[in-house]
Amino acid sequence: KLGIPLEPILEGIDRTFARQLKRKKRRNIYSLSQCEREVLKAYASYQERLIGQTSPQIEPDKKINKARTEIEAFLNGLPAELEKLKELYKIALDILNKGEPDENKLEELDEEIDLHLWKLAPEEQKEAGLQEVQQEFPGKPVALLTEIQQTRLIKARRLDYKIPYVSLFYY
Repeated sequence: KLGIPLEPILEGIDRTFARQLKRKKRRNIYSLSQCEREVLKAYASYQERLIGQTSPQIEPDKKINKARTEIEAFLNGLPAELEKLKELYKIALDILNKGEPDENKLEELDEEIDLHLWKLAPEEQKEAGLQEVQQEFPGKPVALLTEIQQTRLIKARRLDYKIPYVSLFYY
């Protein structure tokens, strides 16, 4: 359920049995649920050991193909209310179809898409978001609250409409 790799699970089970053997009053272990605490400790140690290791590098061609596939799928099912984004995504596809795509241009396009998503958002949604942020962060400057509100709203709209990023950074 928790997605814990096999290595820390086995380590936790070993620790549990080793601890039971060291005790004067030995109890039998009838269930793996008795190992849960040690498994979770072993998993925490496992995660700490992974810190600082390099993540697997994804080949640039795979990133480009994944981005291209997601953008094409988005354009094929583009909702009518997001029609204004169509041109930006076509530009992104043109950039991705070139031999070496310009990642700076793709990032600029992502910013432009975010700006359009903000402009296309209904005013009532913007107001509700601002009120929510003001309650969550009382006393903060209005500029900061507005920035938080914009980020949340844009992220929510990207999730709701499954709007892909065009920057290769996200792949």
